[in-house]
Amino acid sequence: MLVLAPSFTTQLIFCTLACVGFGLWFNVKGIQVVYSGIGAFFTWAVYYVVYEMTTSNFQGTLFAAIFVAIFAQIMARVNRAPATIFLTVSVFPLVPGPNLYYMMYYLVMEDYKIAKEEAITLVLTCLGIALGFIVVDIFNKYMTIMNKRRKGQKVSEHGERF
Repeated sequence: MLVLAPSFTTQLIFCTLACVGFGLWFNVKGIQVVYSGIGAFFTWAVYYVVYEMTTSNFQGTLFAAIFVAIFAQIMARVNRAPATIFLTVSVFPLVPGPNLYYMMYYLVMEDYKIAKEEAITLVLTCLGIALGFIVVDIFNKYMTIMNKRRKGQKVSEHGERF
C-alpha cells in the first residue's frame, strides 16, 4: 500500500474532505453530501484497519466495499433517495486510480514486471469492490424474498411479487 499521508487521522480527514468535494461536484445536495462524506470516512477506516490486520489489498477492499454498500442502502432508506448517491461518493476512496496510472506508466516505460504487478493489484481491487457490492445485493434480495414470504405474499422464483 502506498502511504501518502503520515498518519491514519490525516488520511481520514483528507479522504473525507476530498469525497465531500466530489459529492459537491456531482451535485449531491444538502445533508446527503454530509452523509456521503461520513460514508467515505468509515469506508477508508474499514479498508485501513482490515489492510493493517491482513496486509491484503483484496480483503481490505472487499470488506470496505461491503461496508459502503450496506451504508448506501441504509442512507437511501433514511433519506428516501437512491442508494447510488451515497454509493458513488462513499466508494471513491477505494477506486484504484494510482494502480491504473502506474500500470500504464510501466507499460510505456517497458518495465513489464512492475506493470504486471500493478495490473494484478488493479484487477484484485476491482474484483473486491464488485464482490462486496454483489454480496450485499444478494443478501438484500434474499431478505426481501424472506420478508414477503413471511407476510404471506406470493413470490416467484426470481423474487418478484405476482
